[in-house]
Amino acid sequence: MRRFISSISVLVMSLFAGGAWADEVHPPEVITVEEALRLLAEKSPWLATERARVEVAAAERVTAGMLPNPSLSYGGQRLVSGANTGSLSQHQLVVEQPLLLFGQRGVRRDLADLNVRAEQARVGATFAERALSVRAAFADLLASQEELRILEASQADLSHVEKVVQGRASAGDTSRYDVERIELETRALSVEAQNARTGIEDAAGRLAALLGVPNWRPRAQGELRPSGPIPTLEHLWEEAQQRRPSLVAVRERQAAARGGLVLARRERLPVPSLAAGAVLTREENSVSVSFGLSLPLPLFDRNQGAISRASAEVEAESRALDAEVAEARAELTRAYAVLEGRSGSLSSLEKDVVERLPTVRRMAEDGYREGRGSILELLDAFRSLKDFRLLHLRQLQSVRLAEDSVLFAAGMDRLPTAQ
Repeated sequence: MRRFISSISVLVMSLFAGGAWADEVHPPEVITVEEALRLLAEKSPWLATERARVEVAAAERVTAGMLPNPSLSYGGQRLVSGANTGSLSQHQLVVEQPLLLFGQRGVRRDLADLNVRAEQARVGATFAERALSVRAAFADLLASQEELRILEASQADLSHVEKVVQGRASAGDTSRYDVERIELETRALSVEAQNARTGIEDAAGRLAALLGVPNWRPRAQGELRPSGPIPTLEHLWEEAQQRRPSLVAVRERQAAARGGLVLARRERLPVPSLAAGAVLTREENSVSVSFGLSLPLPLFDRNQGAISRASAEVEAESRALDAEVAEARAELTRAYAVLEGRSGSLSSLEKDVVERLPTVRRMAEDGYREGRGSILELLDAFRSLKDFRLLHLRQLQSVRLAEDSVLFAAGMDRLPTAQ
């Protein structure tokens, strides 16, 4: 477990190696979801801010390793009245150095390291949340692009039918109403396509905002198809217990709290001070060397307050871990059930509806050509075909989002092969 946490710390720190987008002159115009996540890790101004917070925690290592400062004291006396029994004046200089004999510095350094790791784990947890938002924004952009493609394909199909209707009208086989009606349908479809283009701009802008890139409108490259068979819930939970960033973050906070308790108990031990100095006298000139050792007596204050507080923090973090484990299990179970349900709906939709769309379209067009159907029936058929394709698209997007939720709940980058 400690080896895994160390690898997480290395990974999080490696994310901090990138620069800011101000240094990037030409961000890519076409990206995959993997590239989007890499840009988040390497170029995001948000991550640069998180890196600064980790550096604040790391600065505590300097304080933890410092030795206590020595103190210099001076004392003197001068004869004012009476007989001189030894010297007219006396000067005393003493240097006193506290001695950390019970390993306080080592424990402080260990606690500083634990706090840095806890902060890195917190950044890892927030990074996972931001990555989920990036995945959702990418899927939205991909779906918006596919929606426009479907609408443009519908426009091409309708344009073909419009020529057929105009040809029949010129030959006197149909009324002028059919021509007007299909032209209206064509104009309405053009408005839908324009709205889809606006939707693409909106989705691209939201993705750019999450990545912190101004004046950038990326285009998504990839597919909305699900990854494949879903692994078992038990397998995903085993992975989540080790890899979910929020669980790792709570465990690191718990370790830091335990380190704070160790330090509080160590700090109750007395800190002796070694003193050395010189005594100088006049009239009867002499130089004497003085030395001594002082030791506080922990009769009343044995650091009970700090120990009690540290013990309470350990208990609080233990309860937080229990709560996070329960929440993580519930979240994974919910996300898994949603993914299973939406995947099943997608399978039924593709089998029962999508596979039959080409046949329905051909039947509608042939029926109109042969005079067995009206223009309203033909337009209704084309509208239904478009709606079914968009329904399929939305179902693909919902499965993709459900899969991303499972990935987030399990703390994984991609779903493993089903067991």
